Amino acid sequence: MLERGYLIEVERAHGLPTGVRQEPRKSAAGWEFRDVVYVAFGLVVELDGRTFHTGKRARDTDMERDLDDLVARRDTARLGHAQVFNTPCQTAAKVAVLLHQRGWTGTPVRCGPGCQLEP
Repeated sequence: MLERGYLIEVERAHGLPTGVRQEPRKSAAGWEFRDVVYVAFGLVVELDGRTFHTGKRARDTDMERDLDDLVARRDTARLGHAQVFNTPCQTAAKVAVLLHQRGWTGTPVRCGPGCQLEP
């Protein structure tokens, strides 16, 4: 639900580039899948819902994945329910800034008349 929300409410609605979904990656722990990867820009967006991201073990796993991404010269932005569903316009603006910092030359768009996107 969170991944679909990000795709529709944040990425598509605001004209962000299309990320690769569920990118597989082999790690010491086995196969892992990144939620959204903007490969050309070295940016990973991890969508942390409450179901799989609670408790010490899940937190430790997430932190290890973030560290692996940094080693691979990729930055990780972790988003939750509030960023995707409560403030999608502001989230899109911030993701656009991260993408611009990494070379994206596009321009985010407003999702509608009440959009609060501040590019």
